[in-house]
Amino acid sequence: MDNAISAIIAVAGTLLGAALTYLFQSRMSERAGASAFQRELRAERMSVYSSYATALTEFSRGQVDWYNRREEDPDSAETFAARVESYRLKSVAQAVLSQVQLVAGSPAVVTAANDAFELTRPVHYAQDSTDLRSRTGTAKKAVNSFVALAAAEIQSSPMTSRNHRTTTVDQSGIDT
Repeated sequence: MDNAISAIIAVAGTLLGAALTYLFQSRMSERAGASAFQRELRAERMSVYSSYATALTEFSRGQVDWYNRREEDPDSAETFAARVESYRLKSVAQAVLSQVQLVAGSPAVVTAANDAFELTRPVHYAQDSTDLRSRTGTAKKAVNSFVALAAAEIQSSPMTSRNHRTTTVDQSGIDT
């Protein structure tokens, strides 16, 4: 009888141990998956946001070039080429804006991205060099605002590991 009770306790202990092991491994697997997803999302956001800032900067440069060519000779082939290039750069910026809208985690980032695009778009309509400087300055500020919000979003992403260890080095150079 004692042997039977001992056997039942041993089997129950084994089953309980297996169930607990499964439960802990399942939770660790979920955490690892979530952590990997967060790392990939953060990397994707960083890539898209930097691509968008670059596209807006190029678009603004294209707008300024179009303005300058138009001031030199409105009917020249160079003016037409600058206009076509400006339209191409606008399309690139719009395409990357769509990517921003897809990956952004914050409505504020999307709003800043839209504002930056809308403030870059009319640069070439400047009436004179003072107006051009004002428009490009406004566009640049909008791009910088977008970058600041995007950076804050990326930097506030959840830690990729709960066991992340930060080290500090004191003045003697010893890792603490």
